[in-house]
Amino acid sequence: MRDGIWVKRILAGDKSAGTRFVTENYPRIYRLLRHLSGNPETAKDLTQQTFTAAWQGLATYKGEATLATWLHHIAYHEFTHWLRARRDHVSLDDAADVADIRGAPNLEMIGLPGALNTLPSDLRVTFCLYYLQELSISEVATVLEIPDGTVKSRLSAARGRLREILGEALISGDTRIMGPAPEV
Repeated sequence: MRDGIWVKRILAGDKSAGTRFVTENYPRIYRLLRHLSGNPETAKDLTQQTFTAAWQGLATYKGEATLATWLHHIAYHEFTHWLRARRDHVSLDDAADVADIRGAPNLEMIGLPGALNTLPSDLRVTFCLYYLQELSISEVATVLEIPDGTVKSRLSAARGRLREILGEALISGDTRIMGPAPEV
């Protein structure tokens, strides 16, 4: 269904269109926020906040970007608001409560989740939107409100840094990044 028609149906009170909007987009938005926050519970909360904000702002959707890109933009902003609030209230003593990254899904197969957590936020967000969410360069630029060239530059930097991190972890056997070796 074309985005404009979908929005009009939702705004007109079509419950099936609203349900479809959430069910089709929830997994991707949750996955993005899980990768960005590193915590499934936080990702659930942020995903709920994203859809609440989207629902409240649906009448302002102009169709300049796809509905999925618009929703990713809202999710990114919810994440950055959460980060700012967290930064204001988290002490260094709370760092001990951070979950062990070795419990992340598929970590024993590849060290990407742990390696992503070591990237600066701007590189991690850009990488996740492009490679994990499969948005185009221009869609990532729209979500992050940056030029296409900056997206390309950040992707290049993220790839280079991930190659370094994952290569070092493979060579050194660093389980903080790679997790335990898979059992044979």
